[in-house]
Amino acid sequence: MKSKPGSSGNISLRRGGIADGSMAGIYEPRGPRTQKSLARESQSHRRPSTKDRPPSNRILATLPPAEYERLQSYLRLVPLKRGKVLWEPNQPIDSVYFPNSGMISLVAVMANGKTVEVGMTGRHGFVGTPVLLGVQSAPFRAVVQIEGYAFQIQSDVLCKILAETPRLEAMLRRYVHVLAMRAAQAVACNCLHKIGERLSCFLAISRHIAGSDSLPFTQEFLAEMLGCRRSSVTPEISSLKSAGAIRCNRGRVYVVNRGELERRACECYETVRRLSDPFRAS
Repeated sequence: MKSKPGSSGNISLRRGGIADGSMAGIYEPRGPRTQKSLARESQSHRRPSTKDRPPSNRILATLPPAEYERLQSYLRLVPLKRGKVLWEPNQPIDSVYFPNSGMISLVAVMANGKTVEVGMTGRHGFVGTPVLLGVQSAPFRAVVQIEGYAFQIQSDVLCKILAETPRLEAMLRRYVHVLAMRAAQAVACNCLHKIGERLSCFLAISRHIAGSDSLPFTQEFLAEMLGCRRSSVTPEISSLKSAGAIRCNRGRVYVVNRGELERRACECYETVRRLSDPFRAS
């Protein structure tokens, strides 16, 4: 579109139009953009910062204001896209994460490529416990299973700040203990409980951590996380559907009766659920 002589040539698009459906009133000229206007536009399109969005992460949300302010300038809000690998086995853990939403799995990877989940965390916890113990890598993969957002911080920066934030240090050390207890519970569960009970437990815990009834899980994925064959998962999925606990559609599992799902889960569900939110009473 050619601009009229003497005009700036800049055209802005104003949302909406007039009632008769004509194009009049939709386009209107505007003058040259100043440095202030450019700065305002840049500000409106920037990525949300830690100041724009208060933490939903349980650990950060329960910190004393002075400690959170000390930490805040080093936090970076990042999206957690499903399938994103936060670190690979035995590779340096350069960054650690405080999830605000979503779910991250810790997955053991065997030499033949087979995997099994050994832990999971979400908005109640922290991803990167090895660095708290002075270890710069871990023998498992950290991967996003349900998308969301997290506050990211460099591992070495967090370790330095801990000396100045005793409450944060105490909470993170407590969370290390929580993960150890959950890992011990998982070992007992894998040895003693049936696939159907373990499947119900996994779905119920995933729903609790993600805070959503919609879970992006396929049967193949569930078999991988439980360390079994898909043929073992399929009849158990059918049983849960027949009981009205879940429904499945296009690679997603929808929890439609949480009570029935929890009833079918093994006793580990209640134990792990309590451990999943260790700071509720803090």
